[in-house]
Amino acid sequence: MKRYDLTERKRPWGTIFILLLVMATFGVGAWLYYKPQKPDETGSKTQELPVPKISKEPIVQKDTLSENKASLSTQDESAASTTPLAPTDARPLILPALESSDSLFRTKMTELSPELAPWLNTDALIRKTLVIVNDFAQGQRLYQHMQSFKLSEPFAAKQDEQGLYITSKSYQRYNALTQALDAINVQSALAFYKAIKPLSEQVFAGFNYPEDYRLDDIVKKASAEILAAPIVDGRIDLVRTSVNYKFADKQLEALNPVQKQMLRMGPQNTRIIQNKLRLLLEVLASSDD
Repeated sequence: MKRYDLTERKRPWGTIFILLLVMATFGVGAWLYYKPQKPDETGSKTQELPVPKISKEPIVQKDTLSENKASLSTQDESAASTTPLAPTDARPLILPALESSDSLFRTKMTELSPELAPWLNTDALIRKTLVIVNDFAQGQRLYQHMQSFKLSEPFAAKQDEQGLYITSKSYQRYNALTQALDAINVQSALAFYKAIKPLSEQVFAGFNYPEDYRLDDIVKKASAEILAAPIVDGRIDLVRTSVNYKFADKQLEALNPVQKQMLRMGPQNTRIIQNKLRLLLEVLASSDD
């Protein structure tokens, strides 16, 4: 059978999340939705969710992380020991009102990593980021919360004699973003997270969680969903139902929406993102409030 490209043509703007990884110590995360999900009939109603222990390794699926396990552990230890501390600045950050915080958020995020700038061209950044984090914490992706964050290239698949599969080109769309996230200094990210936490708490208060629930709880729960995503080094087969794609492997298709989005980033990008997230969480856990 002749090979040919298949792209998701319907709603070709394709939505992405852009603000979660550093939001796990505040700021960024971005995974593409190759198909917008219809708004959940239950809306964005929050649920009381237990905060799981953060696994040190992602779930292994098929031919995944076994051959890279040792090297990733070494990378984690090396990065943790060599990450430079953020410059000490005794001057407190003067916070604007939440409704006027976009300029500050955008400026500080681009200082953390200039390559993030293209994904920060929207408004209500702190509020939208936290709403997405809350969705992630519940293993959800709600279409109405993702419309502000867009990726120009749509999800693409190819077909050969064996059927449909995700192409390496589809994974490569995330390379630049992954590099931008990986370049973020974890100490600087933590300092920023702490500095704007009063604004974040204002948004969090609107989620109506029990009094003993904290902002850090949903950040850690959202992070756990990302870290639980399997890494699949081999080919990922697809099936097409009408205009949509599904994973041919029933175990992969049974994953929650957050973990499926990680699969669509590709194995190498997922490794980098998960390792960076572990470092961020370790710094957050070891820091004083």
